[in-house]
Amino acid sequence: MKCKYFIVIVAAALCWANHADTAALGGRIVHAWRTNAQVGLRFETATGRSYQIQSSPGGRGQFWSDVLPSVSVTDSLTSVLVPTQAAIEFFRVLEFTNRVFWYDWKYCYETPFLSAWGLGSAQTAYTHTDRPYDWYIDQADTGAYANNNCGPASATMGIKWYRPTFSHTAADARNTYFREGGWWYTSDIINYLRLHSVPNTTSAFTGTNQLVGVLSQGNLVILCLNTAYLMPSAASEHRAGRFYSFASGHFLVVKGWRQVSGNLFFEVYDPNNWHATYADQTPKGRNRHLPAAELANAIANWWNYLIVIPPPGRGTGVVADPWLTPVDPDHIVHACGM
Repeated sequence: MKCKYFIVIVAAALCWANHADTAALGGRIVHAWRTNAQVGLRFETATGRSYQIQSSPGGRGQFWSDVLPSVSVTDSLTSVLVPTQAAIEFFRVLEFTNRVFWYDWKYCYETPFLSAWGLGSAQTAYTHTDRPYDWYIDQADTGAYANNNCGPASATMGIKWYRPTFSHTAADARNTYFREGGWWYTSDIINYLRLHSVPNTTSAFTGTNQLVGVLSQGNLVILCLNTAYLMPSAASEHRAGRFYSFASGHFLVVKGWRQVSGNLFFEVYDPNNWHATYADQTPKGRNRHLPAAELANAIANWWNYLIVIPPPGRGTGVVADPWLTPVDPDHIVHACGM
């Protein structure tokens, strides 16, 4: 029987999942906490149904095992304790009385990670459009012209996000346009997405409120911006700000946003990584956070547009999103990035 389930990541201490639309998705995890060898999950869902908590310790959701007997829900809010062995663990809640199959990959980290990452102490909102598989690309691994491959890497990440079966590499993208090297233009990104039948819309950029709205609708955004307007980070373990010296035109992917201690950050996949890692071996370009005002200036002072990819199933034409101001990419000036 197909089942409906949630996923939440618990990383070493306290975390909670981003609220979803209960009516549309059938339920949501509203809180999670960790005490000793147990994790508490509190979820809100329909009443009068039975659920099974399952776990995939330290994995990617490929192997699941029962943790608790099925729970009969008589109230809309239910809390359960489940044992945990790993520092990072994935959970899902199977709903036995509904045949719809789904997962929710939205998650967030709270203290002490936010402070250690240089973001702040209290998170009030977090939304992102991640995937339960690896789609990040370090341009250091993109072939002979890696120095010029932020465009091919960002376009390939966008396609892998949209289509998990996509097997072409950023080196393949490089070999499609400017085979002998050189910076890609925003028009090359758009044409490469079209070549592989990935719907996309070019929109004028109107501000960070727009970017929050676009991401909250489940879209992915590719930007071409000026990294000189992104302030360098002084601390090696901070996840916010620019972590390299390059300061000019550059492509990257925006996949989420956070509100922490009153400050808005955008979560990005930045391919300009060159195997740089934090102490935990996480690539510094993966899930990097950029302050909203800096990102807005970086966009406005290079290429004041967004390339927006909708989630699969949304349609094949222009993205129908109230936050977008679509433009014809054939009638605008394009910019390049390294």
